[in-house]
Amino acid sequence: MNLKFRHKILLSACGVVVLAFALFTLYNDYLQRNTIRQNIEASVEQSGALTASSVQNWMSGRILVLENLAQDIGQQGAGDTLAGLIEQPSYTRNFLFTYLGQANGVFTQRPDTQMPAGYDPRQRPWYGAAASAGQTVLTAPYQGAVGGLMVTIATPVKSSDNGQLIGVVGGDVTLDTLVEIINSVDFGGIGHAFLADSNGQVIVSPNKDQVMKNLKDIYPGSNLRVAAGMQDVTLDGQDRIISFAPVAGLPSAQWYIGLSIDKDKAYAALSQFRTSAIIAMLIAVAAIAGLLGLLIPVLMSPLTTMGRAMRDIAEGEGDLTRRLAVQNKDEFGELATSFNRFVERIHASISEVSSATRLVHDLSEKVVSASNASISGSEEQSMRTNSVAAAINELGAATQE
Repeated sequence: MNLKFRHKILLSACGVVVLAFALFTLYNDYLQRNTIRQNIEASVEQSGALTASSVQNWMSGRILVLENLAQDIGQQGAGDTLAGLIEQPSYTRNFLFTYLGQANGVFTQRPDTQMPAGYDPRQRPWYGAAASAGQTVLTAPYQGAVGGLMVTIATPVKSSDNGQLIGVVGGDVTLDTLVEIINSVDFGGIGHAFLADSNGQVIVSPNKDQVMKNLKDIYPGSNLRVAAGMQDVTLDGQDRIISFAPVAGLPSAQWYIGLSIDKDKAYAALSQFRTSAIIAMLIAVAAIAGLLGLLIPVLMSPLTTMGRAMRDIAEGEGDLTRRLAVQNKDEFGELATSFNRFVERIHASISEVSSATRLVHDLSEKVVSASNASISGSEEQSMRTNSVAAAINELGAATQE
């Protein structure tokens, strides 16, 4: 490419601006990305802990209510007062159904519902789990015949007199309140919360299609683990950040509050910064190019003048008495001074050559004059010689006569 020096300066300046902005953008991008990641992590951790605490408190309250019922039955026995105990408002308000399965197979439930013939509570999973554990248990979520998604809290009832197992008291709890708690988690439109167990089965989620599905099926190929910390996954081509917070204090159940964040929305500020940086870079390049386009001709005017003078000399029309004006002591000033010295020396040399030429010319004229004088003398001598010869010839002729 045959670029002029001013164009090279312009391109170099624009290149420096682009490089500076690129390095600044990359560095700031790195800092902002880390800051956003830390802010997301802190926000997710705080929201997860608060939501997990809310779920724990809600479930713990119902567990305590049911354990209080078990203590009352253990003290009063499963006699005539049993129905009155189970029918208390504190139980009917907190549980969809409250019931007692006795060790002799008798089953009492409120609200009273007709059970299938031959129904034996001792064969039910909730009874066996509580009786075997000897403490309160929480069943896995299931879809109830009425009330939608629910769990059963079951706790063994032991006689306060001899410690013998009277039976197992149970309460069915709908998860509607948990759904409200989970859905109330707000991330400013960039994410949502969900409830899952340690095996990855989703219990509660704003996305109805994900309920009772495993995370491995929802996020195939993502190797998502139900554990603390943030993990990057992809859902339907969309990058998301998943984090889990454990719900502590639940008997025989390991639940986790999951937080799903839209990564693109979370890092929207970073994308806006990148766009702003690119626009600022383009504006800066245009401004630099415009300013340099105006300044370079002014700054390079001494060089332009010098080039014009040297071109005149090269073409044989140069005025060797002309000198460049030295206005500054910068590089152009030094170059102009050197140029003036160079022209002065050439001028002196040419002047000396001219003087020598005139001297040679004068000498040549003198030589020519002397030569002409010599030639004239020779002709006169020749004439004299001829005259003498003629006289001698005449004298000889006279003598012969």
